[in-house]
Amino acid sequence: MITYLASIDRAAGARCLAGAAALCAASTGVSAQAQSTDSYDTRASVIEPLTITKLSDLDFGDLVVTTGGTVVLTPVATPTCATTGGVIHSAECVPATFGGSGTPGQRVRVRRPINRTITLSGPGTDMTVTDITINGDPTLTSVQSNPNWERFTINAPDGTFIFRVGGTLNVNAAQMPGVYTGTFDIRLDYQ
Repeated sequence: MITYLASIDRAAGARCLAGAAALCAASTGVSAQAQSTDSYDTRASVIEPLTITKLSDLDFGDLVVTTGGTVVLTPVATPTCATTGGVIHSAECVPATFGGSGTPGQRVRVRRPINRTITLSGPGTDMTVTDITINGDPTLTSVQSNPNWERFTINAPDGTFIFRVGGTLNVNAAQMPGVYTGTFDIRLDYQ
């Protein structure tokens, strides 16, 4: 009887192993079909970091104020200042000018100041600069614009570029005489 049980166990064991192998093959998705493989290239490009240097400050010049108005500074190589209301402009207008360098052909975005406003404080009521505009030199080609960013492509073969910042100075009625100053941040990023 012991011999008989052993022979039953061997047969059952063989059936169990065969069933387990079939179950494993079914559960892992192994089939009798041939497998296919392919290879793909991988690459990485290391580019020059962006640099920025201030070349000139934003300067709306000298103003005589009889009533409120604005001074609009166009940020080009030969800037202009146009006035509205009771504001008379004298002296030179100077856009904020920045020089930079990066990798030729790369896209770069220039962020406008936070809240798209610059506040100038002085002896009287604060004045604000709004409608901030950023203009790339011919070494930058404009690609896209939105309220927060200007996007450019770096054109110069050596990667150097210039851009200028201007905007609209909002002058209050009866603005107290004196010097008004403020600061703003400019940020550059590759795209």
